[in-house]
Amino acid sequence: MAFEFRRVVTGHDEQGLAVVKADEVVASEPRRPGYDAAVAWCTDSLPVNNNEDVYSAGRPGLKGSRVLLRVGEMRPGASAPVMHRTETLDYAIIVSGEMEMLLDSGEVVRHLKAGDIVVQRGTNHAWRAVGDEVVKVLFVLIDAEPAHVAGKRLGDFLDNFGPGVTPMPSA
Repeated sequence: MAFEFRRVVTGHDEQGLAVVKADEVVASEPRRPGYDAAVAWCTDSLPVNNNEDVYSAGRPGLKGSRVLLRVGEMRPGASAPVMHRTETLDYAIIVSGEMEMLLDSGEVVRHLKAGDIVVQRGTNHAWRAVGDEVVKVLFVLIDAEPAHVAGKRLGDFLDNFGPGVTPMPSA
């Protein structure tokens, strides 16, 4: 189920003119059975520093990242949904296929389809592909203040990933 995409990164030359700094193919990696993903870009500061020739592509994980762009594909019925929460604000943009979002309250948002956008605000959730088509999703994760309810910090919840599995930040 591996996939690839082209990443074109711009910057500036010595005269301040826009130039291409990188033009490359990025390959996805398996995250768990039925789900492959690749980090398209991440930054370690907010606001982002566009003045330095900083190349921040492909750094895995969220810790230390302030903004992360991930592309993911999941196959319907390939693996059980994984409930997780991170301390981020996430935008999930469904590009193709259909999926569901499951919340720890038991609520299920059904029939998310191409063009739908989910704004995930530090909540405990899982994703499940439905239908026959592979689901492609763009995830934008932005570092956020931790969520608190009744004075209690909810914190990250990534325990369901198991030993040896790199946590999938919020998406």
